[in-house]
Amino acid sequence: MKKINVIIEKTRTGYSAYTEVEPVATTGKTIEKIKANMLEALNLYFEDMGITISEKHITFSLDLPQFIRILPGC
Repeated sequence: MKKINVIIEKTRTGYSAYTEVEPVATTGKTIEKIKANMLEALNLYFEDMGITISEKHITFSLDLPQFIRILPGC
């Protein structure tokens, strides 16, 4: 299976994340929670197809320009 790229964004209350291809998104208070939530969401999405996703199938990327914009004073 090809790697699933997940983009993580900073929000005022935590983080949000979405995949570039599949219609899957989630939120969480910490990066660790985002990773766990995304793994669960992807497994729910692929469940009917009989596909199981593990952490080795996912790459996480930070939306760095978005992280910088949300800093106070920017």
